[in-house]
Amino acid sequence: MSSLPEEVLADILSRLPVKQLLRFRSVSSLWRALIDSSDFVKLHLNRSIETKNNLSLILRDNHRLYSIEFDSLSSAVTAVQLDHHPLRCQDYGTEVWGSCNGLLCLANALDTLVLWNPTNRNSRRLPHAAVEFQNLSKYYENRIYGFGYDSGSDDYKVVRIVAIKGVNDDYFDYEVKVYSLKSNSWHRAKKFPHFPNLKKSGGALAGGALHWVVTEELEVYTAGLIVSFDLCREEYGFVPQPDYSDMNFFMSVQELEGCLSVLCYYYLAGVHLWVMKDYGVKESWTKLVTVAEPGVVRPPPYMRPLVYSKNGGERLLEQDMEGLLWYDLKRKRVVKNVVIRGIEELVQVEMCVGSLVPINSGVGESESKKQQDRDEKKMDNFLSKGFKLVL
Repeated sequence: MSSLPEEVLADILSRLPVKQLLRFRSVSSLWRALIDSSDFVKLHLNRSIETKNNLSLILRDNHRLYSIEFDSLSSAVTAVQLDHHPLRCQDYGTEVWGSCNGLLCLANALDTLVLWNPTNRNSRRLPHAAVEFQNLSKYYENRIYGFGYDSGSDDYKVVRIVAIKGVNDDYFDYEVKVYSLKSNSWHRAKKFPHFPNLKKSGGALAGGALHWVVTEELEVYTAGLIVSFDLCREEYGFVPQPDYSDMNFFMSVQELEGCLSVLCYYYLAGVHLWVMKDYGVKESWTKLVTVAEPGVVRPPPYMRPLVYSKNGGERLLEQDMEGLLWYDLKRKRVVKNVVIRGIEELVQVEMCVGSLVPINSGVGESESKKQQDRDEKKMDNFLSKGFKLVL
C-alpha cells in the first residue's frame, strides 16, 4: 500500500466506514496524516452523502437516544440505545435540534447545548448565552434552535431564537443569538421578523440557510410564511412557495437531501409533500408525495420526509411518531411499513451520516481519545503478529 500514490490511497480509504478509518490511523504516520487532513475529511463526507453509505437514523424517546443503520431498514428493525452520548441523564430528556455533516446539536431540559459526532464520539459543550430581555417573569418564553454549516467561513453555527409573549398575548418580541464553532462564542444577530406565531421546530437546513414557519393567525390549519436565515450573511428572507390549490392547511418545513420541502396537512383530506428542486426558484417546486384517504373522517397522519432509497425510486417517511414507511414515487403509494423495535415511544427521528468532521476540544473528548487509543492498540497487536492489511 505504501507504493500507491497518495490520491489513490485516499480514494480507497474514503470508501470505508469511520470506525475502520479511526483504527487505520495507527498503521503509519502517513495514514494518520492523510485521514486527519481536512481534504480527506471532506472527500469522505461527500462520498458518504453521495452513495448513502455510512447513513444511520438517530431516534429519540422521552429520555434516551437510539440508532438504526440505514442499510438495515426492512419490514422490522431493532433500535440500539446510545449510552455514550454527552447529555445522557436519567432525570432530563435529550432533544435533537439538528443534524449536519455527521454532527448533532443536542439540548436538554437544563438548557445545556452540545455539538456531538456520534461516530467518533467527539463533542463540545457550548458556552452559556444569557437571555437579555427585561422582566422575563411577566411573559411566556419559548426557545427554538437551528443548526447548520456556513460554507462561506467553513464554520458550524447554532442559531437560538427566544420568543416572549405577554400573559394576555398583548406583547411579543424575539431575541436571536448565533454560536460559532470556530470562535466558540455567541454573538447577537438581527431581530427576527415580527410574527406572533413561530412554530416550535428545528430550523430546516437548505440552500445554506435555516428555515422556520411563521404565521399571523392562531388557527392551526392556516398556511404561513417561510422565513429563511442565511448562515453566511446572517440575513433574513422569505422563501417563495408553490401555488397551492387550497390554502387551508397546517404546514411544516423540512430538509430532504439538501432540498427544502413543505408538508401540507389538509384537515380530513390528506397530506401533500412539495420539494423545491432549485433553491429560491418558485417554479422549481414539485409535488412529490400525495397521501389521501377518501371517505375517512379523521385528521391526516403526521408525516415527515427523511431520505430517498439508494436507487432513488422510494422515499422513507416517518409517520405519526410510531414507525417508518417506504413510499413508491412512481406508483404513488406506500409499499412497505417498517416496525421499529427496542424503543418504547418514538418522539423524533433524524438522519445522520458517519463522518470524521472534528469538533476540536470539549466534553467527551477524553472518552473518544480513550476509545481511539484502544483501537490503535488492537491494530498494533494485529500488525505485530505478521498480518497484512488488504483493502
